[in-house]
Amino acid sequence: MSAAAEFKASVVEMKTYPVEGTAIEVKKLYEGTYGEVPETLNGWFHRDDWPRTAYVLSRMDDGERALDVGVGAGQFLNMVALSGKYSGVYGADPTRFGKYIEYSDLIHRTNDGIDKLPYPDDHFDVVTCMEVLEHIPEEIFTAGLAELRRVCRGQLLMTVPFEEPEPISKTHVRRFERQDVVDNFPDGRYTILNRWRMPWVLIEERMDGKPFAPLDEPMFDDTPKPKTAAAKPAATASKATASKATG
Repeated sequence: MSAAAEFKASVVEMKTYPVEGTAIEVKKLYEGTYGEVPETLNGWFHRDDWPRTAYVLSRMDDGERALDVGVGAGQFLNMVALSGKYSGVYGADPTRFGKYIEYSDLIHRTNDGIDKLPYPDDHFDVVTCMEVLEHIPEEIFTAGLAELRRVCRGQLLMTVPFEEPEPISKTHVRRFERQDVVDNFPDGRYTILNRWRMPWVLIEERMDGKPFAPLDEPMFDDTPKPKTAAAKPAATASKATASKATG
């Protein structure tokens, strides 16, 4: 069996996934600070980003320390900090977005890049890296993945655009087809975060050798449905019969 044939994923519909609890709390905090749709985005979440991050938060193990790589404006970092799941929440991003803000004293943020994370081996119970890897240049992509795995002692969660239509976004430097996902994350478990435009794929890896937690979600299936021949209208057959009878 080819590697491409081994791509199997569950699916979660973002349109119906609830944004509640800590996610809605942080959403309201940002809207209270900057307004519902600020004039300048500077890392502002699109509507679909809230259910995406809410779902990822629900998948995260509890633990002592968590790290988010590529924090953007800090929405997810604040969600993790306010969730009560960790005593220390860390973030790394070389770019400081204009709307970056911290709503918790648990947050420790650095300006380091993905390829040079300033943490010891096996330092974090959970590491997340969402909507980042598609921006990482080829020359540091492998090193960046190695760093995520190095500092994680437990659960590693990553999301990337899945089968992004071309031409891709001007800020993206790579696409993730099924083969790319399997090649780069051969030991991962995949979940399609589905939405009407381009979906995401969530990749989960275990650095501690533990089995993946069970999921109660349907499997992703985008197999084209066979087309069935349309039956002829009954009226057409009746007209043909009548024509023969009067001919």
